[in-house]
Amino acid sequence: MVQKNMIDVAKEIFKSHVSIVEAWENKWKILSDNPYEDGIVDTASFRAYLLILEEITNESNLPISNLKSWIYNYRDRIVSFVEPFIENEWSYNRTRKNTRDIKSENQELVTSLVNTEFAESGSALIFHKLRETISKNEFKDIQVYPTAQISDERKKMKAVAQVRNEANKGLRLTSSEIEQWQNLTDHAISVMDDLTADIFDIISIMWMKKAQYKDEMIHFHCDDALNLRNIQGRSGGQGEYQTGYRKKDRDDVMKRLAALSSIWIRIEKDELRLVDEETKNIDRLEQVQFNPLFLVDSITVAYRGDEPVGIYECSIRPGEIMSHFLFGARKESGFLALKALQYNPIRQKYHKRLARYLAWQWRIRQKKADYFRPYNLSGDKGILKVMGLEINERYPQRTKETVENVLDTLLEDKIIDNWEYVGDFDGISSKKFWLEGWLNSQVRIIPTKDLLSQYKKENIEEKQTINTISMLQSLIEKEMKIVSEYENSTNDDTNALASLFTKERKKRNLSISAAASQIGVSHSTLSRFERGQIKKPTNENIEKIKNWLGIEDLD
Repeated sequence: MVQKNMIDVAKEIFKSHVSIVEAWENKWKILSDNPYEDGIVDTASFRAYLLILEEITNESNLPISNLKSWIYNYRDRIVSFVEPFIENEWSYNRTRKNTRDIKSENQELVTSLVNTEFAESGSALIFHKLRETISKNEFKDIQVYPTAQISDERKKMKAVAQVRNEANKGLRLTSSEIEQWQNLTDHAISVMDDLTADIFDIISIMWMKKAQYKDEMIHFHCDDALNLRNIQGRSGGQGEYQTGYRKKDRDDVMKRLAALSSIWIRIEKDELRLVDEETKNIDRLEQVQFNPLFLVDSITVAYRGDEPVGIYECSIRPGEIMSHFLFGARKESGFLALKALQYNPIRQKYHKRLARYLAWQWRIRQKKADYFRPYNLSGDKGILKVMGLEINERYPQRTKETVENVLDTLLEDKIIDNWEYVGDFDGISSKKFWLEGWLNSQVRIIPTKDLLSQYKKENIEEKQTINTISMLQSLIEKEMKIVSEYENSTNDDTNALASLFTKERKKRNLSISAAASQIGVSHSTLSRFERGQIKKPTNENIEKIKNWLGIEDLD
């Protein structure tokens, strides 16, 4: 009853700012319904209102329970104290809404990121698993809210994520603007996909770059994401920040941001430990109440005349749980290849998923310099599972070609340094019972030297990194001599044969995988041969390639 009286009185005192008071009311309702949930957005004006009431009751020994009997005697004092905070919040929203093409504050940051190959990004277990859940839309209607159970293979971490339509509560918006935001959040569950996972990464990367403290909001404009995804706008030159994007492109980004702000997470079991920056005490994250993944405030609605046309900008920060892993001494971060953000979220979703997974794995493996350990192809931890790729029962060869083409693309885009099959499987799928051998095989995927240098530069493992990087450089050279048949000598005939092969393969419009199948050599061997990485191929493979080309010699 006291809370209701305080809001009712505020509506009378601040009649010209009804939407602000409604935001206070929504804030209080959330706190009343969820007393144990942290991280709900409050505002300076709301805090100011509570502060002045507390000051008056303490000074005059007035009962807060009988608020209506005395509060109007202090009306002028309350208004003069609170109204500057209200005006500041309201003017921020209104002054920036009456322009059709609102400009981003992040142009310099985004431009610098666009011109780099890797960016620091979240790599905690909960971060990676939640991103994977979002990209594959693993939310199920098993409770009041669409829910996803998140855990690792060893069951050391267990969390729950829910999609709740509560992201509009507490926002300082008019009714028409609330409708714009509601239109976005209504699509939350239907847009959990690889583009949403991209926006998750982009916001996290930008917040880690800009935030000076754990609870700091940063400004985000939908054009920031479109630039980082290398989508071309209608204005902005090569290498410059692009603007003038289509409404559909911008709406697609903001739908994903709204979807992310609708996700609430709770950690139920976790062996992750948090170290307090000041006391150095170690805290364990046991069961934590549901907490929003991201907090959104100061939404900017673009207008055409008096008609709202879309939401293009907001202030945003990670919620309490996620910010623990993205800020300060507690953060767990690695390096994500920004090219992964530029792959098409539909046609190249497998490229995105594998690139994200490798970024997470390399962050783990760098501690022990364990980069050469191969990855299983199948199984719960296998590459097929990571990519979300099912075996084509009728044409299993196509599944194999998909995996190999993805790896080749990552290689061409310098996300990886090399890859190869490990074990008994020779990469040839024309042999009998090849499928079983392929599924039981492993793949070694080597990170680039640039990535290793990033870890050295950032000193992620202060005690090991300097020695580790120099050791890895020599190991890579030694390993590549063995697995890729590197030799110091050059062979002009081999280079000429590789050049002829490349021209003929492209003339026949064949992928390397298809050509390898026809020739009868492994895909990885043929790929390295074409790139000039095998200086002295075996006589048997040379003859097979010549037969395929229909030549006897190079004269």
